[in-house]
Amino acid sequence: MNTLHTELLDAISWAAQQGWTPATGGNFSARTEAGYLVTASGRDKTRIQADDLLLCDLEGRVLEGNGKPSAESDLHAALYRLDPSIHCVLHTHTVASTVLSRRFPEGIELSGFEMQKALAGNVTHDATILLPVVPNSQDMEELAEHVRQGWPMPWGFLVAGHGIYAVGDSIASCRRHLEAIEFLLACVLEESRWSQ
Repeated sequence: MNTLHTELLDAISWAAQQGWTPATGGNFSARTEAGYLVTASGRDKTRIQADDLLLCDLEGRVLEGNGKPSAESDLHAALYRLDPSIHCVLHTHTVASTVLSRRFPEGIELSGFEMQKALAGNVTHDATILLPVVPNSQDMEELAEHVRQGWPMPWGFLVAGHGIYAVGDSIASCRRHLEAIEFLLACVLEESRWSQ
């Protein structure tokens, strides 16, 4: 097992400890020279192990490992083909991302939050940024097309009624983006409760 495996497994365990991977949900990947490492389908992320990772090429075909990749692995492959700067994709299912992506299908505006600065390229809380939301589909080609139409999405995006896809140029930056987005969405959800 190499450093990339270890770093990805650590990121998956961390996300699971946050409660962001209920009922074996979520999938996680990191770019390699041969393609990308991705979690096998249906694995409990709270008990993730090295043999739960598959090596796939950029067309989503399994090169090494046992099991099958999740259907959403094809979206990971599409993201890696779309943007060579992406080196990690972390996909989680949380209440805030699921509810808010349904409530704001055109995207979620964020403004005035200090935590916005954790998202690459943002240097102030004064900016208004849009966290994109794309329509959900069980057809990964259709879902990938929604993403392509809205690209660039430098920190990731939400899938309506589904969850977050965070992206980054490294596993560390992707983790930072995921954690910041989750925090910001929790703030928006809490504010919406107070405004009712």
